[in-house]
Amino acid sequence: MQQITVLVGHAGTGKTNAALGLALAEAAAGHAVTLADLDVVNPYFRSSDYPELLRNAGVRLIAPVMARTTLDTPSLSGELDAAIGEAANDPNARLILDVGGDDDGATTIGRWAGMLSAANARVLYVVSAFRALTQTPAEAAAMLPDIEDHAHLKAAAVLNTSNLGDETTLDHVRHGRAFAQEVARLCGIPLAATIVPQVAANGADIKLVIEALTEGELEPEPIVLMPRLVRTPWDPA
Repeated sequence: MQQITVLVGHAGTGKTNAALGLALAEAAAGHAVTLADLDVVNPYFRSSDYPELLRNAGVRLIAPVMARTTLDTPSLSGELDAAIGEAANDPNARLILDVGGDDDGATTIGRWAGMLSAANARVLYVVSAFRALTQTPAEAAAMLPDIEDHAHLKAAAVLNTSNLGDETTLDHVRHGRAFAQEVARLCGIPLAATIVPQVAANGADIKLVIEALTEGELEPEPIVLMPRLVRTPWDPA
């Protein structure tokens, strides 16, 4: 990961789970990590719902002012300005921005677009083959220009998070990889990585998972195993 990573994409693709997982992994690797929750459009399933998880891992959280209260207003503190500057100037720093879904959510990041561009932030377009409203690669690719326009930032690569929660199998992951590869081709950008839910590995070593998924591909994208961190109210306890 670069010092600053911005995750944009459709609502329901798994951006928040990816943001949390990446933050925890970077913290475990010894980096000084800040995770900024910039979702002020949808009050559900966002990074600021997991302050204890992040705090215990040593990850600093920047959240909407009224997050986790009964009053939900689209307001952010001024902390992000300083965090961008700190991350840009510290090679050991990692700043991850979890941006709200779709083009409306991406509007939030536009306020910091100039600072992020100057800091060489890397924007990843998060996609999932199993999102109901973008069922084809063409539909997913068609959303990116609007997101970029609202964010005033260009995506550098696609991040594949295709999953079906705890029901995900390696066959689902294979389907998701093919979907994301085509989205990347249509958008004219590379596929940065594929995130594989740990449940799909069924206990197998990551090397075996990579072999099973890539089947001898010469230069596959990084394959990342990640636990399911975001839960819904109807998930089993």
